[in-house]
Amino acid sequence: MLTRVHHVGLVVQRLEDGLAFWRDALGLRVSKQATVPDQGVRAALLPIGRSEIELLEPVTANGGVAKFLEKRGEGLHHVCFETPDVSAELERARAAGFPLIDEAPRAGLAGTICFLHPKGTRGVLVEFATPPPGDVHHGAAGSGPLAGLALAEVTARSRDAAAAAELFASKLGLERLGTDVVATGGVRLHFVADDADGEGLSGLVLEVGDLGAARPALATFGPSADAHGFHLDPGRCHGVPLRIQRGT
Repeated sequence: MLTRVHHVGLVVQRLEDGLAFWRDALGLRVSKQATVPDQGVRAALLPIGRSEIELLEPVTANGGVAKFLEKRGEGLHHVCFETPDVSAELERARAAGFPLIDEAPRAGLAGTICFLHPKGTRGVLVEFATPPPGDVHHGAAGSGPLAGLALAEVTARSRDAAAAAELFASKLGLERLGTDVVATGGVRLHFVADDADGEGLSGLVLEVGDLGAARPALATFGPSADAHGFHLDPGRCHGVPLRIQRGT
């Protein structure tokens, strides 16, 4: 059973630069930070409402994250779902016919983890994680004009948005909310039809308590108004398209 979006992984050129945005500008706190040698990264986890942000800086040139950075630049890398039993979840995925990156669980910053291959999940790199015993998630995030900041939605491009949502609902057990939307733990995964740019993660939607105060607080990141709130310039957010809207 997948109980929540544990985190969304973001690749950055330098961890300190990523922290300057997510920690210093947005007011998140670092709950964990470490070098993970077998993944070739320096990583940090920052709680944000119902979920967390994981920043990944490659430290070895031949690792998967380094290759991602070289090919695609900074930006969205993977989505991680929490499960109470990562081994059982991996076996269910294997039985369902998903191609795997990891044949067995291994240690990661989020706990015991494994990855599915994105060719079986509509271009979305999916991680499962079972946090260590006693690991406590703290939902409060942001401060001042950004108090109550939370992750509301992860957006992904898909050639067939309805089929992608059905895959995640029927084979991974996420709750179906609509034709192209699934959810777990209060965070939505929204598939958007896109025939031009391929499939994969394409953006994040954050909620904040005071939308009017949040926009001027983020003036240096190029906020532009839209129908639901405002979005920030991805070039100033390490390649991550971000939309900010009022919390429900």
